[in-house]
Amino acid sequence: MQQGRISFIFLLVLLCQCGVKAVDLTTCEGDTARLICDLTSRVIACESDTASLHCDQGRIKVISANYGRTNSTTCSSGKPANQVSNIQCTHSSSLSRCDGQKECSVSASSTVFGDPCVGTYKYLDVSYICIPLGAIIQKQSSCEGDTISINCNKMIIKVVSANYGRTNSATCSTGRPADQISNVQCTQSSSLNVLATQCDGAHTCSISTSNTVFGDPCVGTYKYLNVSYICQPNNHFIKVSAANYGRTNSVTCSTGRPAYQLSNVHCSQSSTLSVLTTQCNGKQDCSIPATNTVFGDPCVGTYKYLNVSYTCAPNPACLA
Repeated sequence: MQQGRISFIFLLVLLCQCGVKAVDLTTCEGDTARLICDLTSRVIACESDTASLHCDQGRIKVISANYGRTNSTTCSSGKPANQVSNIQCTHSSSLSRCDGQKECSVSASSTVFGDPCVGTYKYLDVSYICIPLGAIIQKQSSCEGDTISINCNKMIIKVVSANYGRTNSATCSTGRPADQISNVQCTQSSSLNVLATQCDGAHTCSISTSNTVFGDPCVGTYKYLNVSYICQPNNHFIKVSAANYGRTNSVTCSTGRPAYQLSNVHCSQSSTLSVLTTQCNGKQDCSIPATNTVFGDPCVGTYKYLNVSYTCAPNPACLA
């Protein structure tokens, strides 16, 4: 009895130490899947509910927040079609009230955010990170045509915010005519995604500050890139729990594909999990091409995709 009690206590301790983050990843055939433990958290609260952000260690920094609707499935149970059909409903918010706190609760309501789409049943979608105590958010600017270099040495980069455009007339203005710096309402909404894709999880990162990389949000304006990021330790490790290379529905990775490439929805490759666990388990960052060369072809003629579910465990003992 005593031995059983000790084993149970040990299990509780292990579970507390193995607080894992679950991640689902889908990658279309021909692309590359990247598994990374970046410690980003996401919370979704349906309209009239409350979103609770929480950091056991460190303090909250909100990366993005939207009150509205961008798909027809989230928070749709029991709702009529006309309340979930508008998936172009956005109302972004910085949720700065939560930054720096250990816990933060926000009501997902039009009273708080306003109503961006009357008649649509909305939800609040928040992504945030827990910044370690003592960590400082770094900021860098790079003028159009230059290259920005971020270096976190042995720690990893986490981009918090980014904009390629112009929001003031002073930055990167030397020698520029007035007409190139007068537009201070120039923002590129995809800037954060571009930087995060390129830099998150890396120790160092260099990226060209150019229209080629970011697109041109304001033609004729001389732009610059503003980036905020943190350098954080990465002591989490990948454990793949499920994976399939094939096709189990006709919707995923279907854009532009003919019907005959999508009709086989019973396509699975039994060796997928083994390949992923061999390649990725125990690593902090893992990239693997979603191709027949890597996985074999379980259904010739079908356009396939790779589905991966994995967790980020805070110490290697949790991977067993």
